[in-house]
Amino acid sequence: MKNLIVFSLILTTLFSCTKSDTPPPPPLTDSLLKSFSVYNPEIHTKGVVVLSYEKDSQIASLHIYSYDSSGGSIIDDSTFLSFKQADATTLPGSYDITYYYQAYGPAGKTDHHELLYDGQNQVIRDSITLSEINNFSEQLYFYDGNGNTTIESSGGDPQTPGSYILYEIDTMFVNGDNLYSDISYASVGGPLNYLRTRSFSSNINPLYNESFSRSLGCLLSLDNLVDFRSKNLASQLSSQDDLGVTITLNFVWTTDAAGRVIQGTGTDSNSGGIGQIYNFNY
Repeated sequence: MKNLIVFSLILTTLFSCTKSDTPPPPPLTDSLLKSFSVYNPEIHTKGVVVLSYEKDSQIASLHIYSYDSSGGSIIDDSTFLSFKQADATTLPGSYDITYYYQAYGPAGKTDHHELLYDGQNQVIRDSITLSEINNFSEQLYFYDGNGNTTIESSGGDPQTPGSYILYEIDTMFVNGDNLYSDISYASVGGPLNYLRTRSFSSNINPLYNESFSRSLGCLLSLDNLVDFRSKNLASQLSSQDDLGVTITLNFVWTTDAAGRVIQGTGTDSNSGGIGQIYNFNY
């Protein structure tokens, strides 16, 4: 059975008692990003992320759907990520991830992650403390004075059945509020996994939230082309893989009457084809 995603939009119309009355502005949550999608027409894949929020507009959950019809039949996977927030002013102390993968089972396995922060509210440790998959992994985060972030991913106890060893070093280079490049190696001095570099437009990134992006933005951006860390949207993105192949996309963004970005198109600089299509829903 394919997952069926239904987006419901509830419209509330406010009527005034007299023609001279001015209706109150919509609540803040009405202007928050509800979902977005990234479609790659060349390889027939699409990612959809549905967001929910706490009362203070902090992100409460992300439901991530992936669709792939490049093999001739549609395969749809999903991941549900929910944050545990103690109160309106405290960053999440933990989060849960539940996986629903069609390619292998069983579906619905969950990992519980505990988060540790430094004095600047930057996450410094992401540890899986309870896992139905039995990975027992953790990620460590290190920062320099320029805001750059190095993430070291390491695995569990090799003596524990079902755990694994994974070494990966990923460094994200930040200038101001934007993530200009990130580079990942399989291990210290090891082979390249990927190198991504960006230049930026003046358009505000709908995924940017000042406190959340500065604290957890790199965690959410790791291994993902979706950028939760940067305040602005990219005007150009170049991605190099471990074979040295580089793909460069040039982006054009479309805004609505309120100035919010609602769509973006990334054109391949070599082929001229459309590499990515973004849609944002509020």
